[in-house]
Amino acid sequence: MSDSPLLVTVSGPPASGTSTLAERLADEFDLERLNGGDVFRTMAAEYEMELPEFSRLAETDDRIDRELDDRLEGEIDAHLAGRRSSETRSRGLLVESRLAGWHADGRATLAVGLVAPVEVRAARIDDRSETVAELRARERSEAERYRSYYGLEIDDPSVYDLVVDTHTLSPEGVFRTVRTAFEDVR
Repeated sequence: MSDSPLLVTVSGPPASGTSTLAERLADEFDLERLNGGDVFRTMAAEYEMELPEFSRLAETDDRIDRELDDRLEGEIDAHLAGRRSSETRSRGLLVESRLAGWHADGRATLAVGLVAPVEVRAARIDDRSETVAELRARERSEAERYRSYYGLEIDDPSVYDLVVDTHTLSPEGVFRTVRTAFEDVR
């Protein structure tokens, strides 16, 4: 293991299993977990907006995405520079977001990307009424925004150390696969 602070990133499209994996990894390795969705919800509250309204605003106002990304990158930078609490530095940080791998920019101890077919992911969404077509449209919109803002291709796997298809493995299988890779690099 290097002397750099421990940083793990978990990224993937909606319902690919990022939250399930991030929770398991954080528990298993006692990592602080920073979830981009939680940061987005905090921002909505700061803007004094309900989440659906704030989400709609984010689709038309690039300041929302950029602020979210700046906050996440700032936390990663602070962690890697040792400017966060000593407890956090000793345990490490796990960042879960669509762009976490890009935010880490090659500095993560392990950058994990999860994938699964859109039909499988749509079937997993039980608390939203998003159809396959709506999910595809949302993902196209996000991909266009990321391309426009940052010049990146969200589906480019080269930013990850490990890409796991969560359709072909159970949640436990995904966890064991990533745990093995994590134990190898730390």
